[in-house]
Parts: sequence; C-alpha cells; structure tokens
Amino acid sequence: MEKLGIISGGGGLPLDVARAAIAEDRPVHLIGIKGEAGEQIGEFPHSWIKWGEIGRLFSILREENCRDVVIIGHVKRPDLSQVKMDLGALKLLPFIMKLKSGGDDSILSKIAGLFEEKGHRVCSILDLVPSLAADHGEMNKFKPTKSDLEDISSGLEVVAAMGRFDVGQAVVVVNGHVIAVEAAEGTDQMLERCQSLAQWGRKGRHGVLIKAPKPSQDRRIDLPTIGPKTVELAIAANLAGIAVAAGETLIADKAATIDMANKGRLFLRGVDLAGEVT
Repeated sequence: MEKLGIISGGGGLPLDVARAAIAEDRPVHLIGIKGEAGEQIGEFPHSWIKWGEIGRLFSILREENCRDVVIIGHVKRPDLSQVKMDLGALKLLPFIMKLKSGGDDSILSKIAGLFEEKGHRVCSILDLVPSLAADHGEMNKFKPTKSDLEDISSGLEVVAAMGRFDVGQAVVVVNGHVIAVEAAEGTDQMLERCQSLAQWGRKGRHGVLIKAPKPSQDRRIDLPTIGPKTVELAIAANLAGIAVAAGETLIADKAATIDMANKGRLFLRGVDLAGEVT
C-alpha cells in the first residue's frame, strides 16, 4: 500500500496528520527538516533531511513508496547562502534561483508544481484530517460583542485587501482601528508587537485577531493556522477574541487551544468568508 509522505516542519500538525492517517490504516513516513521539525516525529517511521538536500528528499519519497505527500508545519525561511546543496539540489539550481522572486504564494505554488513534476500528488491536510479545521460559529464558551463583530467584519475586509498583494493572513482590529497587520514575520511576532499597545488605558479586553486565507494562496500547502501559542499571545495583547475562517483555518492541538481560550476568557469564533458576520 502506498504510504503518505509527510514533509514535516515545526509544531504538532505533522503528528496530527500522521495519527489520523494511521487511524484510517494508511501507512506514513515522516521526513523531518532538521532544525525545524521536533524530535517527536520519532514516534513514527521517519527520516531526516537538511535544508538543501532536495535530491535526498525525493530519493526517500521514492524508496518509501510515497506518491501522496503533505507539506505541513512551520518553518523559517533559510538563508540560501548558508545552505549546502546536494547533487539533486544543484541539478535544480535554476528552479531554486527562481524562488528568490515573487511572494509567498508564488513560491509555494512553484514548490507544489515541482512535486507534481516528480510524479507526486500534493494533498491538502484538510482533505485528510478535516477535524483539524476551525468550526463555524463559537468554538468555546465565550461570545463576541456587537463591537467585536464589527471589528471582525472590518478585519476580514482588510485581510482580503492585503491578500491581493500577497502580504499576510492576519490583522488585529480594536474598536474599528487596525492596529497591526501580519507581514513576513508571522502572526506570533505580530501579536508580540501588539503587546506594547495593550495598555491604552482600556479597561477589560478589546479587539480581535482575524485570520483568513489569502484569495490566491494554494490551500494544499499554505493554510492559516492558530494554536495554543496564538491564544497565549492574544491574551498578553489584551484582545477580546480570535476570529478565523471556518473550514479554511487549521487549529493545532485543538482541545488545548480551546481550553486556553476559555481560561483566558477569549472568544474563539469561526466565520464564513462568503457570508455576513452575525
């Protein structure tokens, strides 16, 4: 039986995918990127590669009979000048140089295309593990206020506008004011910036983190993701809640994320991008 190849960055999502596949009697082989993936992938059949070992990556996929692949987990963009390339990577040097141009959407689409050229099928994590997606409506016991709902509506418009320029997937809106937008640094770092703005003389929690996919991004390998760390940082930024695109946002360690939101008294809500926020 063909195995599912899970190319693994950091965080718990590669493990979630592996467990879900095994539960459906689908064998897996995880390929961890050194310096990114956690040692926990050792629970499963696995191999390790370094940045630049592209030839080794495709050799492992071929040897392990992995036609279907999932690319999942967070990674830091490497400094190509410090990456030692194997022979397979050197053969693809013209392709690698092309990755230096264009935004994230363009880069990820090119990477998916490379796997397809090599005879692999790039799978969406949500097709394999739909339970990891954000639900519609309230996901915990707290609800947004009317002001929060207005902030969510504004935030969704801003994310959609940013997405056309391949800027980011997240924004923080407080009482109608956009106080932060996600750029190349990622959501966690954006929320850390918001902590310096959390003491505005406001009483109680105000404002919402809104996260949704960009209109043109490849949903197979690049979906907005939140997890316990996101909630922790939203609490530190004194926000009232988090709103994400239902069915199109991954929630890492879902039970722990919801539990932390309840303990922090934040609402966690899945919104429909095609409809009204009510």
